[in-house]
Amino acid sequence: MAGCSRDSQNLDFDNIQTNLLKSSCCYVCNGYYGSCFDEQICQTCHLFLFSEELTQAVQEDVHNTMGVEDGDSGNDEPADIFYNGFQRPVQDVPLDAREQVAPSQDLARRLQLLSESSALRSQHFDDDSDYFQELPPEVLLTVFSYLDDFSLWCVSKVCTRWNQLLRSHIPQTWRRFVVNCWPLYQPLKPVDDWLSVSSALFSSSSCLLCIRRMYYRPHAECQENSWRRRRLRHEVKNLKTDPPEGIRAISLDNHWCHWQATILGPAGSPFEGGKFFLYIQIPYGYPMTPPVVRFLTKIFHPNISRHGDIGLDSLHYNWSLALTIAKVLISIQSLLTDPFCDVCMEPDIARLYKNDRQTYNTIARYWTHRFAMNDILTWTN
Repeated sequence: MAGCSRDSQNLDFDNIQTNLLKSSCCYVCNGYYGSCFDEQICQTCHLFLFSEELTQAVQEDVHNTMGVEDGDSGNDEPADIFYNGFQRPVQDVPLDAREQVAPSQDLARRLQLLSESSALRSQHFDDDSDYFQELPPEVLLTVFSYLDDFSLWCVSKVCTRWNQLLRSHIPQTWRRFVVNCWPLYQPLKPVDDWLSVSSALFSSSSCLLCIRRMYYRPHAECQENSWRRRRLRHEVKNLKTDPPEGIRAISLDNHWCHWQATILGPAGSPFEGGKFFLYIQIPYGYPMTPPVVRFLTKIFHPNISRHGDIGLDSLHYNWSLALTIAKVLISIQSLLTDPFCDVCMEPDIARLYKNDRQTYNTIARYWTHRFAMNDILTWTN
């Protein structure tokens, strides 16, 4: 009986790993808006739950905004042209006719596009596969020349022929791509195959949509307050001159809205030896409003969701003006050593941490070895 119970327990642990690593449908809408293409969350839910808006004011004049009618009901669907890195197909409607389509019809058409099954999409692709295979390399390379770096990486995952074409004819793109998207990545030896490096970094990431946002770095054209500018200038200086042990952070744009940080796994923890990438968004209301911090690297932890969100009070409810980016990263680093399981992001992992610490440590080490050691594993794969 004990053996059967142990086997069923191990099966549950395997299910936890499977659900966190690969999902057939979005864990938020449960597939209502269509397939999420093995991501944890679909594009539609991501747009509604994780806004790109950074124009949070320091003080809002509520009296001046009451009674103002701007004509926006708040129910409009976000206008996006990319779906998980690929450009959405344009509807077969002439340009002049599109402008006359009713909003309800347009929304229904978008939902139909989102809800199209992956099997149907793959069937359409198979029908046209012979046509694409017959295209000469010169034509394909001409088409590829109009794509940006992120789209080129997506193209490299379509088929072996396209991958080989990109490797042989556009090799210099991938080093630039990794440097722009992962500026804190430091390989341990000279790299010969930057496409494999970029693929390894993407495969170890919890959300490709957040990586795409970090790569394009959208920001609002508005006037920045001087308090935020002086505060961030001081923080950047401290991070360069006296960075915390095992922590690095740099700004990715001139507006200091998008940051990337790395945290080394604490010694003695199952995350030891790993380098975890984080994405930080600093709103224009900072330091009155807290930054948004997410893990880019997959990690097995009860206080970090499968999407990379961090269950830390100081980032949500107990934000203080005394906190800085460095202090927030130190708190996250200490959270890796001492999880808080009473209120957590992943209850299944919390139960495993409480009931079977040895198995939890084993899985966490495996995830660290698989996803957070790309600078080493690139040369052993």
